[in-house]
Amino acid sequence: MRRRKRGGGRFECNVGLLIGVGGLAASRLGHLWISFDVFSQFTLQFAIVTVAFALGRIMPRARLFVAFLVLVAGIGAIGAWPHVASREPWIVSELKAGERAVTVASFNTLYDNEQADAVRAEIERLDADIVTLIEFGPNKHGLLKTLAARYPHQAECFAMDYCHLAILSKFPLTDSNGRTGWDGPPIIMAKLGPEFGGLTVIGVHTLRFPHARAQFRQIKALADLIDTLPGPKLVMGDINATPFSRITATLVNQTGLMRLTSLPTWPSHARLPQMAIDHIFASPGIRILESERIGQTAGSDHYPITMKLAVPAPASSP
Repeated sequence: MRRRKRGGGRFECNVGLLIGVGGLAASRLGHLWISFDVFSQFTLQFAIVTVAFALGRIMPRARLFVAFLVLVAGIGAIGAWPHVASREPWIVSELKAGERAVTVASFNTLYDNEQADAVRAEIERLDADIVTLIEFGPNKHGLLKTLAARYPHQAECFAMDYCHLAILSKFPLTDSNGRTGWDGPPIIMAKLGPEFGGLTVIGVHTLRFPHARAQFRQIKALADLIDTLPGPKLVMGDINATPFSRITATLVNQTGLMRLTSLPTWPSHARLPQMAIDHIFASPGIRILESERIGQTAGSDHYPITMKLAVPAPASSP
């Protein structure tokens, strides 16, 4: 009688393990050669692949089944994480004397998203004090007038090529301008008054992977610009790079800004976002009061991100 083979699935698990480990290694090579940075966007997924097939490999039987279960559970856990984290705001710290609380939000609304009413409703539901709107296409421009009662202070750059950005604020803006056609990404900038210490808010939308070289040039140019701006800064938008990316690290390291966000926001399909590419960066001294949360997609392929911050205010501010 022929003996049954007990190695079923071992070869496949070895291949899967090799892919996972190779992907993790490639994701770190982006810090040496920017073209490899595309792999960093999938760092969590490569880690799950590695764990799944490593566990499958050591199983006495049902190796592929175990690996498949771990893969599904891991991908599901990434997608569920932002939803669980957003059920209730987590209070990180209390407001101190000499600070003002401000709730901020960033929302990539998807350029050709036809659900304008849903976008308006979500902006109103988030009720942030300052909102950056990304990929705010022409069919949604009319929402600015609709939202004017809630957000009387607005800045946009729609007249510029490829600048589909806007900033909505409940607080007065002393200056604003957009910028396209330079080495950096399309941006919209607005400056708040002395009650916020002259805080500059920047909405940004970079190129996406796999255009890592051009994206890297954009982010370095943006960092150079940020370094020239006086006072505290708040940068929000679609960076198209995860926390593991050299793109994100470059913005932080070159400007000294802090990345405040980690939750996956894209893609919204099946309600299981896998990548944290929508971010909020802030100058040192700006603190988190309530942890980041995601909102509702309102027809977009991104989830909006929101959080409450403490901004240093001059002693003369009420």
